[in-house]
Amino acid sequence: MTFTSCFFSDYESEKTQSSTGNFEIYATVNRTDKNADNYADVIIHLYDKKNEKLTELNTGAGDANKWTIGWTELGDTIVLQSSDIGNKAWILQNDQPTEIKMTDELNERAEFLKSIKYE
Repeated sequence: MTFTSCFFSDYESEKTQSSTGNFEIYATVNRTDKNADNYADVIIHLYDKKNEKLTELNTGAGDANKWTIGWTELGDTIVLQSSDIGNKAWILQNDQPTEIKMTDELNERAEFLKSIKYE
């Protein structure tokens, strides 16, 4: 049996800009260093509009299941859809993410983002 190297390489998504244009996010997954604390964790990287890194956020989602990240249609709220840990959202306050309670609207957005990624 032969496996291609893509199964054993780290993952980095494309950057996605918020609707306000004030922030960008992308996700990474460490798929190669099994000894690292973040092995197979979905990490969100947050940048401001000057392309300066503000923070990294370990979502707690694992890469073994379906997941996707994105923004709400309006504002600067990050949305995670995860088949592993459930949906989560973070609002940006003082350029830092703060987890907020999921609402029906946020869950709908999360499921929409999933439908786009896995159509």
